[in-house]
Amino acid sequence: MNTAQTTKNLAQKIAKQMAQEPLEILKTAREQVAGEQTPQDPSQSGQSENKPELKYQQELQDKAKSGRRMEALDRELKDMERERIFKELQRRIAQGEEIPLEDYPGLSLEQKQVLKAQMEAVKTRSAKSGIQNAELQEPVAKKGRQLFNFGKKQEVKRQQTRVERIVPPSG
Repeated sequence: MNTAQTTKNLAQKIAKQMAQEPLEILKTAREQVAGEQTPQDPSQSGQSENKPELKYQQELQDKAKSGRRMEALDRELKDMERERIFKELQRRIAQGEEIPLEDYPGLSLEQKQVLKAQMEAVKTRSAKSGIQNAELQEPVAKKGRQLFNFGKKQEVKRQQTRVERIVPPSG
């Protein structure tokens, strides 16, 4: 995203620079089309007078170019720093940390919106997991049918079919 913006900005700058500078091609267009040579003597005498002016103009152009390059580099550094901060904040939010975005004025509006959405998603996710943890109950094991009642069934049958025994009197 930043690379695309930087490239776009650079292309716009170059287009503006080309529009402002005189086209050097048009000066030699007649020679290129007709194949004629213009006399060099008058232009040489004009060049000797214009040499300091050309040198001065070249220096101004060089200063302007270097100034534009420095601005572009500064912007690129700021973009890189902003991107680093953005990634760091995303990482911290993913860990569940609450971050006030007003403390970071360098972030773009788009980045702030992304971070807000991420914070909301983390909040809802943690709220859902909290609800799920509260709703989950441990399963209770069913009582076994004969765990401590071994032989109860047989005892009941014995009781029902019991025959009274006559005990002889002791004596």
